[in-house]
Amino acid sequence: MKSIYKKGAALAAAALMTVAFAGCGGGDKSASKGPKDTLTVGITNFADSLEPTDNYFGWQVMRYGIGECLVHFDSKMNAEPWIAESWKVSDDKMSWTFKIKDIKFSNGTPVTGEAVKKSIERTFAKSPRAKAMFELDHITADGQNVTIYTKKPIATLPGMLGDPLFIIVDVDSDGKVDFAKQGPIGTGPYMVKSFSKAKCELDANPNYYAAVPFKHLVVNTIDDPNTRAMALQKGEIDIAVNVAAGDLALFQDKNKFNISSISSIRDVLARMNVKEGKPLADKRVRQALLRSLDRETYAKVLLKDTFIAGGPMLPPSLDYDFD
Repeated sequence: MKSIYKKGAALAAAALMTVAFAGCGGGDKSASKGPKDTLTVGITNFADSLEPTDNYFGWQVMRYGIGECLVHFDSKMNAEPWIAESWKVSDDKMSWTFKIKDIKFSNGTPVTGEAVKKSIERTFAKSPRAKAMFELDHITADGQNVTIYTKKPIATLPGMLGDPLFIIVDVDSDGKVDFAKQGPIGTGPYMVKSFSKAKCELDANPNYYAAVPFKHLVVNTIDDPNTRAMALQKGEIDIAVNVAAGDLALFQDKNKFNISSISSIRDVLARMNVKEGKPLADKRVRQALLRSLDRETYAKVLLKDTFIAGGPMLPPSLDYDFD
């Protein structure tokens, strides 16, 4: 993933390469006038709701810094503690016990084993996708411990609970707060001030268990990648997410922009019309065409060296025998 910060913040996702760019308003580091308390971000947004159990909207809730899960993942996709400080599986492999950190929701309510139990039960009650991930038998809570019993052994349960679908929310506030329109009460560094699909304004969570870098966060939906790049250049935003490969050359000045990146698992596809009567309906023609494609040149020239030429089905970022 690549990040570009306009030395005062931009994100460009280019298929096998995700890029984030960031910069400083006037485009010059020396223009900064002391601490900045508001970060403005330009993103793509597919969510018109902040209800984490709707569709895949939990991803936006997590990206906005509103909610967190029991676990998250390191750079090698290993599950690490987040809201849970530790976990263990039973001898019969039919249950997992998670010890919850001594933290609070953004409204000041303690996050207990019972609160986590209610949150996971709510997810299963509202989302068919949760039931498709694993079969829940029941959940028990005791102090800061919560134990999840499954109907069959699930070796990857901690990782599954790292899916944003399982963001831990304060269920008792549901109804008092409209999760869809006002955002759920979570444990993240930010809480929602106002929300629409076009714009989300957030304030720092005063009950967060760690330092929060900015007092305010403004997330603008700018769906066109070229428009996001322009907004970053003009200083209208501090960070741009998913800048097009063709615009990367605009952000090479290290005095104005920061870029960090790792390979992602995204890819670019060419679709073929194999309808009967068309030339590509003949498998031999398709095979000949595929053998003639110059993937290296496409990746280097058309995609501005932001992609890796096709080869194995799995990209090198997954660490699974790419070579």
